[in-house]
Amino acid sequence: MNLKDIIEYIKLEHTVFDLPFVLSGAVLASQNSYDYGKLVLILLATTFARATAMSVNRIEGFKYDVRNPRKSGWTLVSGKLSLKGALILTAIFGTIFEVSAFLLNSFVFMLSPIVLVLFVTDPFMKRITPWRHLYMGLTIGVGVLAGYLSITPVFPHAWPLYLVFLASSLWIAGFDMIYTIPDIEHDRASGLRTVMTDFGIKTGLLLSNVVHAITFAFFLVLAFYLNSIFYDLSLIPILALIIYQHYIVNPEDPNSIRVSFQNSNTFIGFIFLIGVVLSISFQTF
Repeated sequence: MNLKDIIEYIKLEHTVFDLPFVLSGAVLASQNSYDYGKLVLILLATTFARATAMSVNRIEGFKYDVRNPRKSGWTLVSGKLSLKGALILTAIFGTIFEVSAFLLNSFVFMLSPIVLVLFVTDPFMKRITPWRHLYMGLTIGVGVLAGYLSITPVFPHAWPLYLVFLASSLWIAGFDMIYTIPDIEHDRASGLRTVMTDFGIKTGLLLSNVVHAITFAFFLVLAFYLNSIFYDLSLIPILALIIYQHYIVNPEDPNSIRVSFQNSNTFIGFIFLIGVVLSISFQTF
């Protein structure tokens, strides 16, 4: 097994979904006075937190994935990586995450086991409730709080951080609903639950629309706190990309699901981060 296989196994490219929001939390805490050493540690912790979560997800979902033709090429399913090897990688990823948390500060390190618990329990939610999307969004959205606490180890009283946390969590939950469309029949046969399996595609897409509408509402409320033209302008392409990813979805065309999932969402987080950085750089709130 080579580095390319490991990168494919943990879907490293998906880090673009949560890293910008984690960094946004750090930016809000930094208030334009950056500790670049800590930012590097945050990057490291975020990358290996996601790697740990993805590995846990792959291991816990293995018995279902091997029955799904769409996932036949996945690293663990195809046999490029054994379950024993996956467990070893998970331990390595988790250790690097914990060491990074320890180096950030004692408060983050003390809270880090909560993150690991969320990682382990998240895959099981799909066996219990169709609302696992929200739980997964929360699991990843916690990174926003972690980014802030890595810089300032005290929970703030002001709302901006929590608005980013809620918006990012719902944004992820909304596009995960769309992402499950190609697996509806397999999930139903395996007893796995999503909004698509329980409510059907039409209602599932409507629910995804509603969740993303609420997401954007949180983004809008944040604009009143930031009070910055830079952030206001960033909301224009963010709204356009949210609308676009719903517009292009064709349940009969798996490629449209991939494009909706990957192309739009790759940019939303970074546009948001740029808007927050510029807002903090040129004014405070």
